[in-house]
Amino acid sequence: MTPAECTWIHMPLGDDDQVGMRGVRPDPDQLQHWVLRDRVPAAEIGARLGLSRAAVYEWLHRYGIASGVEFLPQDRLVGLWRAGMLASRIAAETGISARAVRERLVAAAVLVPERSYFVVGSPEDPLPEHLLRDWVVRDGFTAAQVAALTGTTPRQVRYRLDRYRLSTGRPGPAPRLRRRLTRERLVELYLEQGLSCTQIACREGVSAEAVRELLVAYGIERRPSGRRARPARVTPERGLQRPHRHQATIDRARAACAQSAELIAAVRETMAKLAAV
Repeated sequence: MTPAECTWIHMPLGDDDQVGMRGVRPDPDQLQHWVLRDRVPAAEIGARLGLSRAAVYEWLHRYGIASGVEFLPQDRLVGLWRAGMLASRIAAETGISARAVRERLVAAAVLVPERSYFVVGSPEDPLPEHLLRDWVVRDGFTAAQVAALTGTTPRQVRYRLDRYRLSTGRPGPAPRLRRRLTRERLVELYLEQGLSCTQIACREGVSAEAVRELLVAYGIERRPSGRRARPARVTPERGLQRPHRHQATIDRARAACAQSAELIAAVRETMAKLAAV
């Protein structure tokens, strides 16, 4: 089989697509068929596609194709994604990595209308804030991958990420962020449950930096880096306080002292009675 007879997917590649022929991707289904069913070696696949063996290995790695991995047809993958399943969930159910899921979705070009410009935030905008929050913040798609999936450009994606303040290390829109993460909610997650800023960010769909900025804005004292504090105690007299790092040991020592004092008092009382006899 010659390179001309093999299946190639013609599409604009993103900024991170440097492997293989510029402007095309090998078909994931065909690669899976060769590797998983026909057991074709990488060198022969490279000869069929007109690629080096190293390039073949790179595409197999990017698509998550390896011996022992289940054959996942593109139509099934696209069907799961169109049904609203996030890439991370698809990865958990199919056994391939989330990165490979993203690569295969881009290869499928599931949402590629004619490129055009839309009013940011309009009903026709293919890049609404909730979609970018799910794909970029929660699911880890790059700007180039989102652009390929929505028929836009990486520049349009990055502009909206900046507009919605969803870029890496940037917080979300302040009013919406405060409605999503109130002080009471943040106290519950950070102080009472002991979650880290990154864990809270993942749960709430915001950036970790946004959580850190809210901690400062709400006047909540941050824990030392790399260490979880015990849940704070709230008393009417002293308000919200952080316990001592060795509070449990201190409490046990105080209890032992109190017990010792009771024993000493009982011994003195007994000795006094004996002396009076």
